Amino acid sequence: MQNYNNLNVDLSNCDTEPIHIIGRIQPHGFLFILDQATLQIEQVSQNVEQYLQIKAEKLLGKHITAICREEEQAKLVEQLNQTHKGSPQLLQLQGQQFFGFLHLEGQKLMLEFEPMPQTTAQGRLENSLAFCHFQYELNEHHVLESQANLLLEFVQQTLGYDRVMLYVFDEDWHGEVIAEKIKPGIRSYLHHHFPSTDIPGPARALLMKKHVRQIPDVHATAVDIMPYMNPTTGKPSNIIRSELRNPSEIHLEYLRNMEVSATLSFSILVRNKLWGLITCHHTTPLFIDYWKRMACNLAAMAFSNAIIASSEKRDVHKFNKQKQLEEALLAQVNLAGDLFKGLFEQQHTLLHLTSCQGAAVYFNSTLRAAGKTPSDDQIRGIIDWLSEKKEERIFSTRELSKHLPAAVHYADTASGLLAVEISRYNKEYILYFKPEIQEKRIWAGDPEKPTASADLRVHPRKSFSRWEEIIKGKSLPWSLNDLEIAQILQKDITAILLRNQANKLKDLNQEMEASAEELRQKNNRLEDFAHIISHNLRSPMSNMQGLYALYKEDPTQETVVEVMKRMNQMIHNMSDTVQDLNLILDVALDQQLQQTKVQVADVIEKQLQNMQAAILKSNALIETDLQVQEIPTSKVYFESILHNLLSNALKYSADGRRPIIKIKTWQEDKQICLAVSDNGMGMDLEKMGHKVFGLYNTFHKGKDSKGIGLYLTKMQVKSLGGDIAVESAPDQGATFEVRFITAQH
Repeated sequence: MQNYNNLNVDLSNCDTEPIHIIGRIQPHGFLFILDQATLQIEQVSQNVEQYLQIKAEKLLGKHITAICREEEQAKLVEQLNQTHKGSPQLLQLQGQQFFGFLHLEGQKLMLEFEPMPQTTAQGRLENSLAFCHFQYELNEHHVLESQANLLLEFVQQTLGYDRVMLYVFDEDWHGEVIAEKIKPGIRSYLHHHFPSTDIPGPARALLMKKHVRQIPDVHATAVDIMPYMNPTTGKPSNIIRSELRNPSEIHLEYLRNMEVSATLSFSILVRNKLWGLITCHHTTPLFIDYWKRMACNLAAMAFSNAIIASSEKRDVHKFNKQKQLEEALLAQVNLAGDLFKGLFEQQHTLLHLTSCQGAAVYFNSTLRAAGKTPSDDQIRGIIDWLSEKKEERIFSTRELSKHLPAAVHYADTASGLLAVEISRYNKEYILYFKPEIQEKRIWAGDPEKPTASADLRVHPRKSFSRWEEIIKGKSLPWSLNDLEIAQILQKDITAILLRNQANKLKDLNQEMEASAEELRQKNNRLEDFAHIISHNLRSPMSNMQGLYALYKEDPTQETVVEVMKRMNQMIHNMSDTVQDLNLILDVALDQQLQQTKVQVADVIEKQLQNMQAAILKSNALIETDLQVQEIPTSKVYFESILHNLLSNALKYSADGRRPIIKIKTWQEDKQICLAVSDNGMGMDLEKMGHKVFGLYNTFHKGKDSKGIGLYLTKMQVKSLGGDIAVESAPDQGATFEVRFITAQH
């Protein structure tokens, strides 16, 4: 049978070949598949009789101890139950020593045996010393070429293969032989390239999991696993980690076409990625025991670490320089306060940051480019494509036309692209460009897949002759340093932009708060004016009603003359008040309260005239002590304040004694003070002091009080930047003291 029951594999489908369910092994060992719980044999390789004195057919369904002597059974079972100890283990069957490779796949235990050669202590010592010497020499070299030559020399001396190559993958999984050790008469493949189809995807995935793979005899007849289908699962068993698994038939045909009879490979992983292979070829069959395979695998791992160490040493030095330049660019952006000036017009520019030859920035609907770049329209096309198609915030390629077909028209400037996203929504990017390089690549034969042959199968190529190709449309690759520094720049630029936006939002918020405060003040003033109109005009109206009542009581000619004279005066005062209010309203809606030089005596006289009826009725005595005659303040507010304080003094006069009201002004430091005192009813400040200036609070029953005057007075005094306080006691009158802080002081 072939490797599979109902599947033919050729070069057309090898990249999807299910190599994990191959149903055959190589003949240099034998295999069992057991039920993990019962250790019952469910599948066995047909060649077991060549190593043990028992036929394969007789072992199916038997316990695994059926393959060994009675005295060996307990030890074997103990070792099989300790798969956690790792693989291989030294196992003894029928008096023979074997390497036992144990792998657990689901509920199945795969057990493989490989004969253990007799080695002398001297031989093992020599191998150990050779490896120690190799590792010492490797640590002394820091150039890839010399490190590779040391590795291949150690492997060839240890294994004796005719050809040992160091095969390195590129980003497209094509391979190149970058170092080689060959014996006389053996063809060289140094610096030859091999297409990715030579090692298809499933094989590369296997090389990541299984780092050592041996084919001792390419021409050997494979051994079937019987039965092919596992009797308990009804499916082929997964033997992907098998030491003995038969290779893909397409791979064996490929090796025969290369005139290779034995191969051995070791995976080289760098930063958890398949970096390359140590590939060994021999013209005749050659089996390598486990001890030597292990020594070369350790050498491959040491080489991997050396690559990382050397690369990091070189990269860190260069990266530190790039980081210093990136910090200088940021400082320039901060100092200039402009992204474009900071990145393009200072001592350091964006062109210096990576290995690019051109750079562009599209930000805030503006495009700026420098160096060797596509046209502005072509750059905008790239940005549109990035914003629509690419989810990564950092995108890089050395073959842009492979992703964006239109880029073939400007490959001379932008075969290589490194794109850094600032804002996908706004289509804002930083772009770096590299031009096309025309690279001559030497292939080991035509890399294109051959066409089908007479048997309708697509076979591997038979020629590995030198075949040259000129590679177009690609740039030099972007380094890891380029990608990392671009990512750092992206984060730092974004941070600067966010900070600037935050500052703008903060300034805007402050402007909005200032506007809101101004609106609040204007609204407060409008409310004040409404109260002033209501409050200040109510008193003259009441006086008019009082004068009319006097006329009704004594409608003589003398009374008519006196009443009309006084009403004319009040009407004149009301007209002045309305005009003043209109003027202050026009000003207050656009700016702060306008200050004028207010003549205190004139304002007092005006208010006394407006309250004449109440003064006559109560026979109140008004006394003044004006040490300050002129106050720079808002006239309308000052009139309203004085009006409220005088009207309250008259309203809350005490029964049984003549009201005496004193008005005093004086200066104290930088403040001008106004006090209005009376000998009226007074208040209990211990009980109601916290309510004196509250809205709609009244303190004496039976009085015509609305609780607005003192509240309004307090708000007006505050608007003028002043303060108001009260001293009072029940039946002891009250003194209201207002302190103004004027602009001229």
